[in-house]
Amino acid sequence: MTFKDIVVHQGEDTHAARRLNASLELAKQFNARLTGVYVLTYPTIPGFVQTDLPSEIIKQRYNEIRIDGEDKRTEFDAATAGEDIVAEFRVMEGDPADAVTLCGRYSDLLVVGQPDPDSPAVTDGLAEELLMASGRPILIVPYTGNQSQIGRRVMVAWRATREATRAVHDAMPILEQAEEVIVYSVNPEDRDHIAGADICTHLARHGVNATPRHIVAPDMGVGDSILSAVADNSIDLLVMGGYGHSRLRELAFGGATREILHTMTCPVMMSH
Repeated sequence: MTFKDIVVHQGEDTHAARRLNASLELAKQFNARLTGVYVLTYPTIPGFVQTDLPSEIIKQRYNEIRIDGEDKRTEFDAATAGEDIVAEFRVMEGDPADAVTLCGRYSDLLVVGQPDPDSPAVTDGLAEELLMASGRPILIVPYTGNQSQIGRRVMVAWRATREATRAVHDAMPILEQAEEVIVYSVNPEDRDHIAGADICTHLARHGVNATPRHIVAPDMGVGDSILSAVADNSIDLLVMGGYGHSRLRELAFGGATREILHTMTCPVMMSH
């Protein structure tokens, strides 16, 4: 099992180059095909407004949007030129989540960005949309920090759920090459059993030497506990299941998925 098709979202936000660099390193590591996707998002103009706007202004704005897409193509081609991988850039039209999801159906991994509160973008909710719709693992690249090396020191946020099991399976190509893997459980239900021992045994059968660790801190949020452990162990990739509860419940009451998406300090690979 390996990654042979990687798709990276390239958008109008200020951190597209960061995602491109991270996905390029992964493509070289796994000898994968890298596809950059830029979605032309045309403004929605109500009919009563459109009738008052000169057609030349509308055409000019549409041309500017298409030029932005070609500029991203130039940047992508320059970054991948000379690298020993197959690379392709696609300019698509429509809803970004729908377009990238479609590309994801024929890939092994989707690379997107973390929303930057200081630089909002129209695609800030893309990671959540792809997580729920694409059927593929999502690698979210933070808007800050150094991501020159992803997957050397990996932490798996573990609870015996369908989502976490899927995440471990999807991340296996990286886990098999990692120098260190920590399986981390927060407030495990069975205190008489070593938390994470069974999944570590399963990983060992795949040649992954994983170490189980856990914390009992009922007064601390799950997301905070995970992020604290990430920092304490110099983790460069967090693997976890996303939305074990419904999105509506997490919107109403909060949850680890949304908390980590907004406050993560290292790349996160999520599966649902």
